[in-house]
Amino acid sequence: MTYTILDYLWFFIVYAFLGWCVEVSYQTVHRGKFINRGFLNGPVCPIYGFGMIILIYCLKSLVNNPLLLFIGSFFLTTVLEFITGFILEKVFNDKWWDYTNAPFNIKGYVCLSFSIAWGLGAVFMLIIVHPSIAKVVSFFDNRIGNVLLVLLLAYFITDFIITVLAIMKIKRRLVILDDIAQKIRSNSDDIGENIYKGVTLAINTKDNVIQKLDKQKMELEDNLEERKQKIEELMVKYEELIKDKGFVHRRLEKAFPNIREKFSKYNHFRKDE
Repeated sequence: MTYTILDYLWFFIVYAFLGWCVEVSYQTVHRGKFINRGFLNGPVCPIYGFGMIILIYCLKSLVNNPLLLFIGSFFLTTVLEFITGFILEKVFNDKWWDYTNAPFNIKGYVCLSFSIAWGLGAVFMLIIVHPSIAKVVSFFDNRIGNVLLVLLLAYFITDFIITVLAIMKIKRRLVILDDIAQKIRSNSDDIGENIYKGVTLAINTKDNVIQKLDKQKMELEDNLEERKQKIEELMVKYEELIKDKGFVHRRLEKAFPNIREKFSKYNHFRKDE
């Protein structure tokens, strides 16, 4: 069957929503609570939408051959997941999922067990589910359907832009936090270094020990007061950045543990200080 561009756009929306349902169901079973696992704020997972339109376009002629359909689906979904994971990490400096601990994984982006699951799932979708969805989509091949499609795509694009901007803000905050953490550590190290020098000088000096210690004490007190003030100023800014999390940030931390772990590192640093 030949599909139009409008058909594929509808397929993208439908399967992005169904993919979101699958992710929510999996997280509910796996973690025992509702988690909006999608990349976007709305009830859609774009990777499922893109994945299905790629599979439909490339493999629709193999629906009568389940074995070849599985092999094709296994390969295409694996490549898509690898490319998506790679791009997300390069763009956002973070892995959105990580299969590093799973056997037969490739750089943590894909692993054998999930690739097999995606392949089997794709066979089920293309043979059992897709024919019905294609029939439903055909009912929207009219003016009202086109208007609805435009509205849904506009919503998707808006959500995408909002989410990307929020993620870029998170990236900038991570850079700032890292810079502040290094400055705090540097000031702390300087204080320790000055104390070490003072004590070492006192130990190694046999004459006028008391005078030397008094002089070092005054210098250390001045230096300590200056360093303390700098550290306090940095810590105030640090606390503000840690606490200032928008809706998208909080949702992404719940959905993707890797993001939460990044900020947990800074929380631990704060406690250590």
